[in-house]
Amino acid sequence: MSVDRYIAVVLSKKSPCIRNRRNALIGVCVIWMLSFVFAVPVAQHQILTNHPKAPNSTFCWEIWTERVAKHTYKVTILVTGYLLPLVLITCCYAKVLYHLHKKIKNMSKKSERSKRKTAQTVLLVVAAFLICWMPHHIIAMWVEFGQFPLNDASFAFRIISHCLAYGNSCVNPILYAFLSENFRKACKQVFTCRFFYSPPPVEKVVRIRMENFSMTHSTTNM
Repeated sequence: MSVDRYIAVVLSKKSPCIRNRRNALIGVCVIWMLSFVFAVPVAQHQILTNHPKAPNSTFCWEIWTERVAKHTYKVTILVTGYLLPLVLITCCYAKVLYHLHKKIKNMSKKSERSKRKTAQTVLLVVAAFLICWMPHHIIAMWVEFGQFPLNDASFAFRIISHCLAYGNSCVNPILYAFLSENFRKACKQVFTCRFFYSPPPVEKVVRIRMENFSMTHSTTNM
């Protein structure tokens, strides 16, 4: 999304050539292929097992024969799945803000308000990614390079971190939608009409449609 916004705003002249259906399909395929490749080691090394401190429970745990390989994989996931995307998102949106600042700095107050709203959206999107994924990667590094405790509190914290991480994909559309003034107005209009205004009777709707049809038919004959 951040790269797409960058191309649409900063590289607007080249945007039609870059942002087409073919490139979008290639991008989606590359993302899915990379996701599959990064998930293969987990599927290969994860098994169901018991833990000495919780004999009556079964855990889905990663068992690696080579500890160095596991460390390398976890650090790679941290870099490619969190740090690099964070840098990419920040750089792309910083370029977008800088471009908008140069473009509309001498324009009206309405444009100035639009610029502030854009900056607000950018900051919230970056902050959402940073906050939602940080606990997950902190726990991953803690488990790998420290002594992660196995108790009810840590188990709950791990579940919450997973929910936060995967919930980031749900947060972004909400941020983009509800920070849009047009979306808020349309949403308010829809729900206001639905809950505070009763729909016209069926007979009235039919009569109006018949009158419109008669007027159209008469105009056509004339």
